[in-house]
Amino acid sequence: MWNYYEKKPILQYLLLVFLIAWSATTIVIIGERLEWFAGPIGTVVYYLLVGFSIGFAPAYAVTILLKKSGQIHGIKELCERIVRTNHISSSRALIVAIFFASQIVINILCNRYLGKPWYTILLMFPFMIIGGGLEELGWRGFLQPALEQKLPFFAACLLTGVIWAIWHLPLWLLQNANQSSMNFISFLCWCIAMSFMLAVLYRLTGSVMICVCFHAWCNAIGGLFTMDLLIQPIQAKSIVLLGLQVILAMIAYIHMNLSWK
Repeated sequence: MWNYYEKKPILQYLLLVFLIAWSATTIVIIGERLEWFAGPIGTVVYYLLVGFSIGFAPAYAVTILLKKSGQIHGIKELCERIVRTNHISSSRALIVAIFFASQIVINILCNRYLGKPWYTILLMFPFMIIGGGLEELGWRGFLQPALEQKLPFFAACLLTGVIWAIWHLPLWLLQNANQSSMNFISFLCWCIAMSFMLAVLYRLTGSVMICVCFHAWCNAIGGLFTMDLLIQPIQAKSIVLLGLQVILAMIAYIHMNLSWK
């Protein structure tokens, strides 16, 4: 999303994304303790705050910086950057499809199916774009490419995954957040594995929107299964399966680089 040759204010982005999200989370935590969100209206307000304040923080941060740097002047230009996509060859489209399919496989192998109809994924998908997917405007649309200009690709993916996981930390203090029941180390490992896959998807397609859809896809599929992978302490099986996703991403990355030569 950011012009390649423009200086990338990484520290400003990190300051904004943590300040916006953690400030909003603090308000929600206080509200939970004081029972501000009781009743149907309170529940709606709660999810609006969580979704549009915390979940949108990466999008807000990168939009503020794009506007400040003069790279965009309005919503239209922002949307153009979000949907912009490079030419995708048939081989790259196949890799993208494999990445999406891999998330079904890892859920089948690590979690228990809840018995919901599979078409539920399609019903949940639009909501998951708001409930997580649009984070990718900041993480893959800005931070990952910015770090790649300073670090090797592998290190940039690793660091982005760690920052991404730490950014979620206050959600463990929310009573109704999914994270409140998760094991943080397991979640950290998942974030790192996903960071590699999302970074390669962005490299393959040049599309933030595809990253948004992949993130939303992962969340939507997760609604059909238990969260054993994330709830339980990290196990050898989980490490192997998440490691295989990193290997899959790196194979795709190497293939992509070789195809350019």
